[in-house]
Amino acid sequence: MAEDPVATVAELEEGLRQLHRMEMQTKLGLERVEALVMAAIKVLHRAEVLHEKAVIAEADEQLLDVKRSHESDARIVLGPETDKHEVESPAIDCASLMHLCKARCCRLAVALDFQDLDDGLRWEYKRPYELRRRRDDGYCVYSQPGTHRCDVYTKRPAICRSYDCRKDKRVWEDFDAKQPASWKDDVGVVSPLVQIRLPSKR
Repeated sequence: MAEDPVATVAELEEGLRQLHRMEMQTKLGLERVEALVMAAIKVLHRAEVLHEKAVIAEADEQLLDVKRSHESDARIVLGPETDKHEVESPAIDCASLMHLCKARCCRLAVALDFQDLDDGLRWEYKRPYELRRRRDDGYCVYSQPGTHRCDVYTKRPAICRSYDCRKDKRVWEDFDAKQPASWKDDVGVVSPLVQIRLPSKR
């Protein structure tokens, strides 16, 4: 009997995309349920069967309990839906500053979008679709050890393109004085991921 072929990375990625689409459909269904529940609460409030504020207060408390019980659940986070090749980058001479900042931005969590996935950028299988980082030093897998030059610079995510480190206290104590923040070698330390966010359009 012939063995089943091993799934390729591309097939796994497509499967996860399909799961994400299904999740979005589920989300829309839940929003409909939420609207119906809120409508029922308001009708019952007007009929003086219950008090709306009391129900909402209790719901808020229950929501906190639910979130605590699901803290370890996997989360799917996608980057901004935009053409990354049209994203402007801040005027920062990274090459001349790298010896000071040690490219700390390359140790922050970055959410990929579908354009990045199509470009073949690697992500953490346990945290779709977070840009993969090395286990030994915490840097992005595309950051060259030692030089920190980006191996996929022309394909880098929109979030990386738009990121401005100048006022980020994790990177600079004082950017104008070229004084970097204290270095924290926190590889392996479990801590909340910090998301570099693309500025919202006005």
